[in-house]
This record gives sequence, structure tokens and C-alpha cells, in this order.
Amino acid sequence: MTRPLFRTALAVAAAALVASSYNAHAGLWEEGYEAYQRKDYASAVAQWRVVAQSGNREAQSLVGLMYFQGQGVAQNYPQAIEWLLKAAAQGEPKAQFKLGSMYANGQGFTRDYQRAAMWFVIAADSGHPNASKELTKASAELSDNEIAIAKRLAKTCVKREFKDC
Repeated sequence: MTRPLFRTALAVAAAALVASSYNAHAGLWEEGYEAYQRKDYASAVAQWRVVAQSGNREAQSLVGLMYFQGQGVAQNYPQAIEWLLKAAAQGEPKAQFKLGSMYANGQGFTRDYQRAAMWFVIAADSGHPNASKELTKASAELSDNEIAIAKRLAKTCVKREFKDC
């Protein structure tokens, strides 16, 4: 096989491998969705966990929400936070918003309106439709200086690629 032909064959094989991996995960995604619609939450979270472990931010967010709600798994805030942070770090607005809500409500964290505001700023910047409204609510509990700090924390969090947020 000549070198250009070998590279083309290798590229085609790599594309096929990526497509088959995508199709396998798409199937698991759909199976999880169908299980969720049947209220078979244990099956849904099991399917979505496989997709989440491959790095899919939406699946990570859903698995986090399942742990938060205790749907198909025992309610477990630390596990919820772990999955939500993975999704949030990839720019998933729903996960970012949920982290803000958890801080605002003291669920899995000590209630902290400044951290809630930080996550709501991040979620709003990512396009979450309700984040600005919740930011306003959280900000009502803070001084102007604390709001400014929350906004700086949000920028720092994003700049550090969500490390130590």
C-alpha cells in the first residue's frame, strides 16, 4: 500500500471507529431516555452513566441531577456535585445553574449566596434562561462588594478551567 493510500485508509478507519462509538453512545442515550419516560430511573441512570463516563457533558449533568433527586440511585449530594462539576466545567448551563441553586438553598453545601451568585453568573454567561433571575435573588442577600467579588470569582473560575471553584 502506498503511503497516501495508507493514510486515507487509516483516516477512514478512524472515522468509522468514531462513528461507531458515537452510535453506541447515541443508543445508550436513547435507551436512557426511553427508560426515564417509563419511570425506570435505575435503568436510565445506568445508561446515562456510561455516556457520562465518556465525557458527554449533558449526560454528566443528567447523572448529577439523578443523584440530586435520588432518581434510580440513592440521593447523594456529593455524587451529584461531582457529576455536575464535570458537566459545568465543559460549559453545561444546566449543571452550572444547578450548582448555583444548591449553594443558594444549602443543598450539599453550606448556604452561600456569594458562591450561588458566582455560579449564576457563569450559567447566565453560558446562556441559561433563568440564571439572571436567580442571580438577582441571590444578589439581594449580598452587599455590592460581595456581588463584585462573586463576579470576579466567576471570571477566575472560568479562566482556571473550573479548577478550585
